[in-house]
Amino acid sequence: MAMKKYFSNKYNAYVAVRGVLDQNGAILEESEMISQAVKEFSKAVDDIMDVAVQAGADTTGETSAKKLAKEKLAYAASSLAASGAVYAVDRSDVEMEAALSYSYSDIKYGLDQEALHMSMAIEAVLLDHRDALSSYLVSDQDLQDLHQKILDYSHALDARGGAKSGVVAQNQRLTRLFRSTDDLLERKMDRIAFRLKNSYPDFYLAYCNARQIIDL
Repeated sequence: MAMKKYFSNKYNAYVAVRGVLDQNGAILEESEMISQAVKEFSKAVDDIMDVAVQAGADTTGETSAKKLAKEKLAYAASSLAASGAVYAVDRSDVEMEAALSYSYSDIKYGLDQEALHMSMAIEAVLLDHRDALSSYLVSDQDLQDLHQKILDYSHALDARGGAKSGVVAQNQRLTRLFRSTDDLLERKMDRIAFRLKNSYPDFYLAYCNARQIIDL
């Protein structure tokens, strides 16, 4: 479960409160109103756990896929660019040579979108000269492979972005759940516990002790 320390402390306090409520079930079940409030709070605690697990879902797979796709693209694009640059030198085409000057490191270690744009720029230049480049170790198959690697990397970026967006959404939902659970405690459970203070002082003391953990 991935929670910030503040939220983790609050969740632990919720669990402590629920423990007190469970231990005093016989008392609380005497009233239907109180019993329903306890069930509502218990469900809220379970919901927080469920969402916290989802928010902490491992995205290592998406990250690894993106890294591998980027490395493959960097090698393919830079090696073909090197061949194209030799052709440009033979033609004294300074602009083409400059357009193909991206190295393996430029692409591999560049920002994600920049790496994609560099590779697409290389592809565009090579396609413009595809016929002449066949004698410079750039075949149609090489260009098809490069295009596929560009697509693979683009898809890896989309998958990683989707995973991150999902985690953000779950974290936002988690924040709302904590807020609503606090509201439930303050507006219902605390008042119920106070109402039972005189009749069940031990329960009230245990409840208050559990609630104090929230302030740590």
